[in-house]
Amino acid sequence: MATSGGSGGTQDEDAKHVLDEFGQKVHDEVHGEAKNYVSELKGSLSLASILGETAFTENPCKLESKYTELIEANSKRNPCKKDGKGNDVDRFSVKEQAEYDNKKMKCSNGDACAPFRRLHLCNKNFPNMNSNDSSKAKHDLLAEVCMAAKYEGESIKTHYPKYDSKYPGSDFPMCTMLARSFADIGDIIRGRDLYLGNKKKKQNGKETEREKLEQKLKEIFKKIHDNLKDKEAQKRYNGDEDPNFYKLREDWWTANRETVWEAMTCSKELDNSSYFRATCNDTGQGPSQTHNKCRCDKDKGANAGKPKAGDGDVTIVPTYFDYVPQYLRWFEEWAEDFCRKKKKKLENAKNKCRGPSGTDKYCSLNGCDCTKTVRARGKLRYGNRCIDCLYACNPYVHWIDKKKEEFDKQKNKYEKEMQKYENGASSSSGSGSGRQRRGVRSNNNYEGYEKIFYEKLEESGYKDVGKFLDLLSEEKTCKDITDDKEGIIDFNEHVDKDKEYKGTFYHSEYCQPCPYCGMKKKDPGKGWEKKSETDKCNSGNLYKPTSGAIHTPINFLYSGDKRQDIEKKLEAFCKTQNGTGGVANGSGSGTSGSKELYQYWKCYEGKDVEIDVKDEDHDEEDYQNVINAGGLCILKKEEQSEKKIESEGNSQNNHADIQKTFNDFFNFWVAHMLKDSIHWRTKKIKGCLENGTKKCGKNCKDNCGCFEKWVKQKKDEWTNIKKHF
Repeated sequence: MATSGGSGGTQDEDAKHVLDEFGQKVHDEVHGEAKNYVSELKGSLSLASILGETAFTENPCKLESKYTELIEANSKRNPCKKDGKGNDVDRFSVKEQAEYDNKKMKCSNGDACAPFRRLHLCNKNFPNMNSNDSSKAKHDLLAEVCMAAKYEGESIKTHYPKYDSKYPGSDFPMCTMLARSFADIGDIIRGRDLYLGNKKKKQNGKETEREKLEQKLKEIFKKIHDNLKDKEAQKRYNGDEDPNFYKLREDWWTANRETVWEAMTCSKELDNSSYFRATCNDTGQGPSQTHNKCRCDKDKGANAGKPKAGDGDVTIVPTYFDYVPQYLRWFEEWAEDFCRKKKKKLENAKNKCRGPSGTDKYCSLNGCDCTKTVRARGKLRYGNRCIDCLYACNPYVHWIDKKKEEFDKQKNKYEKEMQKYENGASSSSGSGSGRQRRGVRSNNNYEGYEKIFYEKLEESGYKDVGKFLDLLSEEKTCKDITDDKEGIIDFNEHVDKDKEYKGTFYHSEYCQPCPYCGMKKKDPGKGWEKKSETDKCNSGNLYKPTSGAIHTPINFLYSGDKRQDIEKKLEAFCKTQNGTGGVANGSGSGTSGSKELYQYWKCYEGKDVEIDVKDEDHDEEDYQNVINAGGLCILKKEEQSEKKIESEGNSQNNHADIQKTFNDFFNFWVAHMLKDSIHWRTKKIKGCLENGTKKCGKNCKDNCGCFEKWVKQKKDEWTNIKKHF
């Protein structure tokens, strides 16, 4: 249960509300402990040495010209990532999204999955910040953090609306996105950021970018630590000279977070923007939402449940995400993003596989027209723009399978983290430091806000991961998916694999093979039904070659229908390319490597094909189509082992040969050749293509050599396809 406002009654809420509410409670406790040391740690922008003597302002929104001067003097001070042309990266573009979906490292942060937004966070100035005057270290740090926050706010304001427009459904998206980045910046400063970035990229051959950043922050906080004047403050941080300075860093953030939030929300375009939860008390009459620039009105009362203006606790910051453990925030953000994208991708699949009205056609994930396909007899028919269904379902199935893997990682992490705290240990810091002992109060093992948060989470009944998953399912964007055919969202479901419906990560009804006996329309306007409810229809081949017919052999290097199969099977192909040549077949159609990687098709001209079994399922129109479509291509049933193919036709209990018209086979071959070539270009030889003048390593040589042999194999296949044509 969660409050809908700052201190109101309780009501059922989603994970976003519950996490922010608990974060508020943690903030109040942490702020109370650090309250007496705020004056010692609070930075002043007007005293920051990096801004020069002319920066006589405490308003971070009036420092744009000073920040511009810093960037012009040193481009490495720019907080935002640049593209090859020197422009800001369009961080929410289709291109960036595609690259993100294929990044393995995004979930390699201790099983926490970094969100799309986090990959290009505008904090690139942090590793290059400096404070030559130790006495002004706390002021200089504030100036640097505000600079990052201001540019991050501008970046999200500029680029996020396009993403929100493409994947709509979230309430109050702008302020929520800013709050998420605000919290990530807070975790970076406090040494709790889980994002490891590109771990392979070295600086000076010794340290990663992440290690360089962490070292820089330690140096700055050492200067702040060494310049503490107040005796009580010195006592509080005694022993914190352990190089991490965790308690000092957390208190510095508590003292300065309001100024950082102000910097993040400078844009005039945020006027009238609201935060999703009512945490302000602008009217003085109880919890209310923000009404201007995602800020509470400090002069009118600010945060709900707090004293009105004049008390030092009053703040303009409406969010408390920065007091929620990062991986929990990321898990919630992941769930929201998953549901938004799933809804959009399913709309596309439904349109491509069923047509605009939902009943115009019935296509399978492999591009078959299910009204004419009879899998039980090896009859696979294409057409009716069913190829569009293949192009919609292929990436969708790959995407949702990867999302299931990401979900399992994050679910397991939740259980592990709760178990650690139950056992008296915590290690959720991204820095890998030793804050392990609960109850041990030395600063070297300081657990900070995370320990308090987990205690409150457990006290409220969320020790069990299932209860938290229920909260994720309550996200508005997840509840917007209401069709069983699409897979209603229930992250805490227990799926019965014997039933047709497969739950949240179901591929959907639209991305399935054709039923064994095909589909037919019900009465007008009433949708579709199977031709046979029992999936039992006449077996046997529809057609056969005439006696003495001559065929064209096409030995097809086949990489599978699933995207993950392409990588596995092309890798297997490369392993066979050891310089010994191919497997001779005497046909001139070419094979190079293990026979298990190939489909051995035989294509016949229409005049050389005759009806094999004639019954009520046969129609003369189909026979004429075979003749007019270049004849028939046949894959014998003995060639249909599961190891060799995983196609729609192979799901027919091997009652018959797979039979395609030559036109359909041609389209089938082209589609798979293009999918393979995309994998080569974007995966296996991508680094070689972008290598420039760099030395070509062994992997590059091996992959390029294998690519040449793949091209030769495809040329051999193409030669016989042209010959038959």
